[in-house]
Amino acid sequence: MNTDKKLWANGKLIPCDSVILNPRDRGFTLGDGIFETIRVREGEIIRIAQHLARLRKGAETIGLALLWTDAEIQQAIRETLVANQLKDAYLRLTLSRGVPTQRGLLPDEKNAKPSLIIQAESFTGYPEGLYQRGMRAMTSSIRRNEHSPLANIKSLNYLDNILARREAAKEGADEAVLLNTQGNIACASVTNIFFVKGKTLLTPPLSEGALPGTVREYLITKISPQHGFDIVERAIAPAELVVMDEAFLTNALMGIMPLISVDGKTFGRGRPGMITLALKKSRASEGL
Repeated sequence: MNTDKKLWANGKLIPCDSVILNPRDRGFTLGDGIFETIRVREGEIIRIAQHLARLRKGAETIGLALLWTDAEIQQAIRETLVANQLKDAYLRLTLSRGVPTQRGLLPDEKNAKPSLIIQAESFTGYPEGLYQRGMRAMTSSIRRNEHSPLANIKSLNYLDNILARREAAKEGADEAVLLNTQGNIACASVTNIFFVKGKTLLTPPLSEGALPGTVREYLITKISPQHGFDIVERAIAPAELVVMDEAFLTNALMGIMPLISVDGKTFGRGRPGMITLALKKSRASEGL
């Protein structure tokens, strides 16, 4: 490991190779925590307010205290970037309930000492060739439980997503589409999913098990209305995909990624569609 690399841990910048994980930490033993992944481009921390709002919402959902203010977290992020001499990067914020003060599933909320770790790694984006080709996906056998409170937060327990992505990799696909317990499309393993029909963008609502992605939110509230596209959030059955003109995936690191097929069935001409490319270009011009 590069001994010059540093991370921020509970108020201090420390060398990455000096970090010793406490094996009793509930984030490690129980997946009791949440995380955020954030893009940094040319020194700008992209949509930091939205990411921190989601972090706080996730902490509230699982009853985990976030002891740092937004201003303190942003300052910690800046210190981490400077320490690692990074202007183009991805950030990983991990909030764990920390080392337990008592045995069992129930946390000792009165005496809890949550742990916040901030990591930064060099990142300049996904390969341009992948955007030009577009991703291919397959439908996973793993179901997304839309009734679970974990469906709408970034929990440290990502095993469903990992298993789905492994399935996709075995099939030679780039991404895995997850259906919910009703058999409707919820999301993909690490992305939100959108479909294009005419000038309408369709995407599963959060109630279907979709994660409240920051790029998803921006597309729905800002970019799409500016360009005259109608947004419809509704349940989408897999059988409907044959009538869709285009599809694309979104998350904080990839932005807008064309999706050209699911289970071997292509959208349009089997290459990135015009509306997808237009939205991707407008997103870049917005500096997201």
